[in-house]
Amino acid sequence: MDVDLTLNEYTRLQEQECKDLLRLFHGMGIATADRVYAPGDAVYREGEYGDGLYILTSGVLKLFRPYSGSKEATLRLLKPWDIFGHLAFAGEARQLAYAEAVTECRVTKVPKVFVERGIRRDPQVAFKLATLLELRLVQYEELVRCLLPRETEVRLANLLPILAQKFGEPSGEGTITIALRLTHQDLAAMVASTRESVTKVLNDMRSRGLIEVRSGRITLKDARALVEIGQV
Repeated sequence: MDVDLTLNEYTRLQEQECKDLLRLFHGMGIATADRVYAPGDAVYREGEYGDGLYILTSGVLKLFRPYSGSKEATLRLLKPWDIFGHLAFAGEARQLAYAEAVTECRVTKVPKVFVERGIRRDPQVAFKLATLLELRLVQYEELVRCLLPRETEVRLANLLPILAQKFGEPSGEGTITIALRLTHQDLAAMVASTRESVTKVLNDMRSRGLIEVRSGRITLKDARALVEIGQV
């Protein structure tokens, strides 16, 4: 997977589909609810009733699940125009993870009953939802691929270009900086490893000139080399 310094096709399509879906709802007079969350605020918790469709319109949000007591596994980092939440139209849906704001976030929620009403009134709503769910599945498949190798180095080499695609900013001379402050523990939670292992791998990548780390922000200096490591 090559790193693109602009929004990739999936990102552009996802943003357009989300905006189109909201326009369809508003055109039907269907109400949506907007709310701003401060860093650390929970949008919902694991086990809560899944009563709506959530769309992140600004900020960064993470989905995670706790394990082994105080540890947590980060399932996804979300950017604007990602959809999230477990929404089932048959039976009772429970949220499968925690959703928590990383930065200040604005989230639009469409209650489940209104989503169902929109689907009944206009088939385009169902088509837009199906497209967005397919795009979400593609992102999950990318993250699963990160976890398939056993070595932390390979997992990180897969993860960093994905984060650069989602949150990257060009930083000159063909480099790209992930515009998030990520601790070694944050990265460990994303690749199912330990903080110590991640620290060792990042130090090695930095000494080889593959990355640079300043103030918690990682710059990819040789993205192609990272991709090659990830393909091992």
